[in-house]
Amino acid sequence: LVVEDNPETRAWLCSCVVSAFPGLTVQAAANLADAMGMLGTMQFDLALVDLGLPDGSGMEVIRALHSAQVQWHVVVATIYDDDRNLFAALKSGAKGYILKDQDRGRIVSYLQGIKKDQPALSAASSQRLINHFNNKADALAQAKLTPREVEVLCMIGKGFSVEDAAGMLQLSTDTIKGYVKTIYNKLGVSNRSEVTLEAIRLGLIDVD
Repeated sequence: LVVEDNPETRAWLCSCVVSAFPGLTVQAAANLADAMGMLGTMQFDLALVDLGLPDGSGMEVIRALHSAQVQWHVVVATIYDDDRNLFAALKSGAKGYILKDQDRGRIVSYLQGIKKDQPALSAASSQRLINHFNNKADALAQAKLTPREVEVLCMIGKGFSVEDAAGMLQLSTDTIKGYVKTIYNKLGVSNRSEVTLEAIRLGLIDVD
């Protein structure tokens, strides 16, 4: 299944799939509604999905494929070269992320890698993944939080109260308050909103 609203790009992506997998039957959808309709009546091994569709987001297609609990192999084909879309797509169930402004040979090569269990990731997307996790690891190390402080930070960052955290960790509220004070000092924050943002930045909690 190829989901792409631009007619010329849609035809080009379909031809790339055929080049990568000769003999594979390719169906194409020009918008979200058509794609969702096909998912209800047809089975696919591979889905190449654009994110920016005229009637919605390709993320909805990815989530629908992922929730079906079938072995779909979903690859995003987009112009959006940014962390937000990359990580949102992978979190939603995509197994690849390629930039469709690359040359045909490169796109075909990425797709063919699927047969070797290689994720279809453009070089830029791979670098973003590496930078993302390296930066988070460095930031967490620089914060110099103890394992217990990390636990408390995760709970406070997710919105749990001091009392809730104390109950789950089987510690007194005064002990948790002490940890919170130390965490605030180490991270240089002064309120719950700031500490939540720091927890997200450090990769300790996710944001939808």
